[in-house]
Amino acid sequence: MSSTEVQLSERLPMLNSTEEVIHSNPVAPTPIVTETTITTTTVKKNVDGNIIPEDNNKFIQVIRPLLVELIGTALFVLIGLWGACSSGGVIAAALSFGLALMVLAASFGHISGVHFNPSVTIGVLIAGEMQPVMAILYVVMQLLGGIAAAGLLRLLLATYTYAGCKGGATLLTTYAAVNRTVDNRVVYYTADYVTFWQGILIEAIVTFVLVTVILMVALDTKSKTGLAPVLIGFTLAVNILAIGAYTSGSLNPARSLGPAIFSNEWEYHYVYWIGPLVGAIVAGFLYRTVWAHHDRRMFVKRTTTVAKH
Repeated sequence: MSSTEVQLSERLPMLNSTEEVIHSNPVAPTPIVTETTITTTTVKKNVDGNIIPEDNNKFIQVIRPLLVELIGTALFVLIGLWGACSSGGVIAAALSFGLALMVLAASFGHISGVHFNPSVTIGVLIAGEMQPVMAILYVVMQLLGGIAAAGLLRLLLATYTYAGCKGGATLLTTYAAVNRTVDNRVVYYTADYVTFWQGILIEAIVTFVLVTVILMVALDTKSKTGLAPVLIGFTLAVNILAIGAYTSGSLNPARSLGPAIFSNEWEYHYVYWIGPLVGAIVAGFLYRTVWAHHDRRMFVKRTTTVAKH
């Protein structure tokens, strides 16, 4: 989720298809020849759209946003993992992650956009809202922040509690074999589990929803709103509530990597990279080509009328 502002280096005036030419002396009207040209708009990307001279330096434009992504991701993931390892189950995890993101986005969104998630950064990059080098640095900071959060969780939780929640690792759900009585007869259900491809699709779908909401309410010219932190936080919470019982509800490689390292839980770990990244790529592409307002959409034919005398 980014508060990156797009500044148009030049805005072309809106011209009518015909113009009336008025001369000081009454003469025959001069014919107007019009031609249609396709114009390109130069777009400048800045972390903070309203740049003042005092803030136009490397610390403000590069280092400060990276620090927000590093420290913010660590806090966001740690709070969420505390909820996930509590006795509240999926509900506690969803509210912990969602409300933490809401508060942090409202506080620091103007600095870095508060992505805290490589999937969000990839989506924002594809949407054309940040530079590739900055996106790479964001992802590195997010992964380091997630690892730091998982290390703090291991340090701060009792061993029994930590082992019980497997360090907050995201895992596909397995179902033990069970006998059920249905219509006065016993039905035996064999052991089952969420398959890797089901996990990838589930994670991809909810990440697509999350990234699309972020792009629309935080970045798009037409639909962005001051309620973006609330909407984004609730979107994350709802998605985790919806899928937590099946994939643990990651939507975020940085949230999954740290716990996997410290708890040594790597089974189907690739699901939590492939799914969210695919969902984010699709969301960014659809935003850039379909959902975005015309000033940010690709393949838009912009025309101007040029008068020739």
